[in-house]
Amino acid sequence: MKPSRRRFLQAAGLGAGSLFLPSLLKKGAKAGVAGPPMRLVICYHHHGVPHVNWDMHMGMSPSARWEYGLTGLTEQQFSACLRPLWRHRNKLTVVDGLSLATAIADPYGDGHAKGWVSSLTGGIARETIEDVKSNAAKPSLDQVIAKALRAQDSTLTDMVSLETGIYEYNFHAALFAELLPGQPVQRVPHEEQPQRLWDRLFPNGDGSTPPDPVKVAQPDVLASVAGMYEEMATRLSTEDRRKLEQHRDLVRDMESRLRRLGGLSCGAPQISDYYWGEVPHPQRYDEHCQSFWDLITVALSCGISRVASMQFGPLFVEQIGGSGDLHHDYAHPSSPDLATDPLHPNAVQMMTNYTSRYASYIANLADTLDAIPEGNGTMLDHTIILWVSELAHGGHGHDGWPAVIVGGGQRFRTGRWLHYEHETLTTTTASWVNENNTIGLPHNHLLVSIAQAMGVDTDTIGDASVRPKKASAPAIDLRGPLPGLV
Repeated sequence: MKPSRRRFLQAAGLGAGSLFLPSLLKKGAKAGVAGPPMRLVICYHHHGVPHVNWDMHMGMSPSARWEYGLTGLTEQQFSACLRPLWRHRNKLTVVDGLSLATAIADPYGDGHAKGWVSSLTGGIARETIEDVKSNAAKPSLDQVIAKALRAQDSTLTDMVSLETGIYEYNFHAALFAELLPGQPVQRVPHEEQPQRLWDRLFPNGDGSTPPDPVKVAQPDVLASVAGMYEEMATRLSTEDRRKLEQHRDLVRDMESRLRRLGGLSCGAPQISDYYWGEVPHPQRYDEHCQSFWDLITVALSCGISRVASMQFGPLFVEQIGGSGDLHHDYAHPSSPDLATDPLHPNAVQMMTNYTSRYASYIANLADTLDAIPEGNGTMLDHTIILWVSELAHGGHGHDGWPAVIVGGGQRFRTGRWLHYEHETLTTTTASWVNENNTIGLPHNHLLVSIAQAMGVDTDTIGDASVRPKKASAPAIDLRGPLPGLV
């Protein structure tokens, strides 16, 4: 049986916020200002949302900019898709009406691939692969932030970001990074087995047994070969020296991680870990999700990590009360373009159940973070949970892209529904679309806001501009934060 949240917090030493370590604050913080660092958790699901049961527009214009407060709404006033998050309405920010302008302009890959590449990178892909998929040209938001945080704080290691996922088999690529300097970005794989992440976070076990002497000695052994690297480098060609330097950096990173982990007193949570077929699929999905939440919470609280991501694989149809194939029987028929199709109402209901289920998972993570006192609030106030998808809806559209932020109250004004104007000229290259058509404000501005909230000094995530279809119009500026969020 899985432990209760209270038991988890007690076992991990988190109940009183005892694991906040001021010495781990990023360099460059204002002198005399002590406080917990900001963290980011990106939650990523597929197929967009059924807008008819997600939107809460309260009769306001679907094309104008407006906002209203969520605090005073009753649970029944929340849409069916978002109702599980009602209990966090004071710390909830819904960002509505944006577009994936770079995905709309992207000539590479199918509709899903355009969204996978653009949604977190903010850029057009560089190539098509496997006929319908694509590779990104820019690093994803999480990796940009992780790289910047490491540059600011030399105590952070390669575990500054944790990449987790459920039932994805690393096929759908939304995370990209520059793995080798000067080389094109590559997709970043994620961990699907909680036990393997547990082993990385707690290399010496859960503290109930004496530490492994080999692991304890490893940092000293690694340090002892540093001089050998320096001496050898003088005898190598430029290319071989570059390879040696890359290997040296990896070794130093391992040494730093081992020293850091060995010096922290972070409780190891109990987790569930199953391989395919060991238990029913829905049970494996639910328990792996909760195990990853527990591991991520400890890693963020202890200062091991500052960024984490969860790539949700599509739910099994039995988890949403359906049967058949989720993608073709429900996701596609839920498209607003198929509203007159006899299958549409049931498809919308199934995708509503689908979206609501993810909202429940995210609400559970928020529950845990909000139960940990920290600074002048809770850990949720110092953590931005960003929930997005690769599509706006099941019809492969990229306009009206939904984004949800839970927490982050130390950086954003929360408890609000923000809707943005539909006034940007379309970026599509499709011949059948009128050049004067408009789309939502480009989502790059949201990515910039998240990066800035995490302490990254930038006004651009992804492409700095994109061309509209209308040739006589100027390029669309993608720089700068999202107005009204702070």
